[in-house]
Amino acid sequence: MDRGMNVRFNGPCGISFLSRDQMDTIHSCTLELLQDVGVEVQHKGALEMLKNAGCFIEKKRVHVPPALVEWSIKQAPSRILLYDRDGKFAMDVSGRNVYYGVGSAQPNIIDSFTGETRLCNEEDNKNCVKVADAMPYIDYMMSMAQVYDHPVTSFEHEYAAMIRYSSKPQVVITADLESTKNVVEMACVVRGNLEGLVTKPLFILYCEPTSPLVCTKESIEKVIYMAENNLPVLYAPIPMNGATGPITIAGSIIQANAECLAGLIIAELARPGAPFLYGAIITNMDMKSLQPTYASPETMVESLALSELGREMYHLPTWGTAGCTSSKLPDEQAVLEGAQYITLAGFSGANVVHDVGYTTFGLAHSNDLVVMMNDAIGRVRKLFEGVNTAQEYLAMDDLLSVGPKGHYFSQESTIARVRDNWESPIEDRNEYDRWMELGGKTMGQRANQKVRDIIENGKLNSLPPELDAKIVSILDRIDTAESLKK
Repeated sequence: MDRGMNVRFNGPCGISFLSRDQMDTIHSCTLELLQDVGVEVQHKGALEMLKNAGCFIEKKRVHVPPALVEWSIKQAPSRILLYDRDGKFAMDVSGRNVYYGVGSAQPNIIDSFTGETRLCNEEDNKNCVKVADAMPYIDYMMSMAQVYDHPVTSFEHEYAAMIRYSSKPQVVITADLESTKNVVEMACVVRGNLEGLVTKPLFILYCEPTSPLVCTKESIEKVIYMAENNLPVLYAPIPMNGATGPITIAGSIIQANAECLAGLIIAELARPGAPFLYGAIITNMDMKSLQPTYASPETMVESLALSELGREMYHLPTWGTAGCTSSKLPDEQAVLEGAQYITLAGFSGANVVHDVGYTTFGLAHSNDLVVMMNDAIGRVRKLFEGVNTAQEYLAMDDLLSVGPKGHYFSQESTIARVRDNWESPIEDRNEYDRWMELGGKTMGQRANQKVRDIIENGKLNSLPPELDAKIVSILDRIDTAESLKK
């Protein structure tokens, strides 16, 4: 990514969902919850660390003193730098910088050629990476498609496609500790060794607790491993209001905050100063369908307010969600929900914003929606520029020379800056007859054609052959090991 790319809103203010008093209240309630109710920790090593740090423990229930919470927050860095596959700086995850990426490990895909929703396969995984890599406003990769061709080693195959066919940084999901080590090994192929990966991180590992208030063995193993190796990790709760979280927005934010901070505490005890990404995916459950409303107004407020709390009160890099929908197709509902969420996430200043292309509550991926949401992100990035009142942008020379009844077509400034205006590759600005001459297509149809063209005619952003062979060798080794277990 170009260091000069505008990744934050340059106006006088963005969007805020919480006052300082509200943040103080949420933080105070979180400390009370962690101390009086505590969290269940299903990892012996973590329990020992927490006990030594002053926590009161009843079997697996950990009661956390406020002082330990405050200590942990102070240990974590306020900035995470990510680099691309080639070792070039790509993302400054801090402050109000906003980066958008796709979603992870969806079991189904909406086929852009047939229109059917079906289970994903390895070819889908490759094509999804190919499409997302071609989108200029998609800043980082997630896996998008589960690889049912390799049910046990799916996460490794998902990661292999990302690193083999895209140069963009990544947020990564793994099955367990062994799977995490396999992914780190593949990342070390392009960095040379672990030291190179630590020096120039390529990915953030995604982990999550089980709501309400359970830190599972598998997730904590991964958190500790990443912290001990000084690699960035995310610990993102997913409470659903009225089901696995309180029905109210404030209540679910308090619970998610407690769950996220529990992961932070363990990471910082494992290695003080461990890079940690803060945030959650909070959704309110629709009580008629019993489904999570992935892009409801409540969901937007909850997730973005929590990231605001992380940035403004804890000074941590933050995690958010946008570009996703509850709709089953990349239709009008999908564009409405996804684009509104992208806009709010951008102006709220959440740092790492994921799930672009999610449909059906995160159960299906749509490349068509990725293309349309790339358009929405481009619009928001243009809005980030705000109003430039530098001398050359005031256009006073033009205003004074043209006067009444004149025009600005021939002005040198018009010719020089005509391409400053943002243009979309899939929106239509033609008059009606010209639009009909071009086929009278909807934006959805144009996005679909774009996807098909990329898949059929686009070039893969492949690794050099010698590095690609090493990645394939790692995949072959772990696939063989799994087959021998059978």
